[in-house]
Amino acid sequence: MTTQPALHGEDGYLTIHGLRHHYIRWGSVDNEPLVLLHGLMNNARYWEHIAERFVDRWCVYAPDLRGHGESEHAPGGYLVWAFAMDLRGFVEEMDLEAFDLVAHSIGSRIAMAYARDHSHRIKHLVLADMGPQMADQGARGIRRSTGEAQKAPGFATEAEAIEHFARLYPGRDRDFLLRQVYASLQLDEESGNLVFRFDPAIHQATGRGAIAEIPYLWESLEHITCPTLVIRAEKSKILSPEIAEEMVRRLPNGRLVEIPDAGHQVPLHQPEAFSRVVREFLES
Repeated sequence: MTTQPALHGEDGYLTIHGLRHHYIRWGSVDNEPLVLLHGLMNNARYWEHIAERFVDRWCVYAPDLRGHGESEHAPGGYLVWAFAMDLRGFVEEMDLEAFDLVAHSIGSRIAMAYARDHSHRIKHLVLADMGPQMADQGARGIRRSTGEAQKAPGFATEAEAIEHFARLYPGRDRDFLLRQVYASLQLDEESGNLVFRFDPAIHQATGRGAIAEIPYLWESLEHITCPTLVIRAEKSKILSPEIAEEMVRRLPNGRLVEIPDAGHQVPLHQPEAFSRVVREFLES
């Protein structure tokens, strides 16, 4: 790999429950705090193209979840309660008395578990394309993709890796794509390939343990008192219309927005629409 490019955003590291956690901060610490939670097999750098749309008013924080990016792998596992405890530790370490929280995919499940007992600290909560449970087709798809990712050979060259991220982030320059490569991949000494950084054991987050979390998360919604926006991608196979509507019914202060022409990775598929919807909600 070539020399690592200068990073956009400031990197930080914390020790939470004995694990080293990495996060990225964009914007002035004098601004109001906004925390972004990524999904399974992603990392904090996933949010760069979204964060840049909010730094005029917010100080944006994006942690690498345990087992992802530069955060340590977790021998204790990857159930939602562990992730939520990490988020609580992050909020306390960063001394965020009141903040906005935007979460996508598995990050939304973490946000539900955290907000159950801490919604008094959250000014606005956004749950993007994930509910307490997944539509059957989407659940099978995520379990399959997690398994396939564990067996994937990775990328033989940096150029192949850049091409992969160029498809995810169309129109972005080479420096941006290199930051995605370095945040997401690491060199596998045995094969010589660039492979994804996440812990292979994260499949626990979609296994039998996750099924046991479903009733807990449904009930958690009823305790979340802060204004909450549920975002559903029109083409989502993860969050069905029925589940999204039931979420809003159970939330004391919830509303639903559907973003057209987007699949589950709605921040990638429709970044402008996603950012506009989120910003309008945070400013409401």
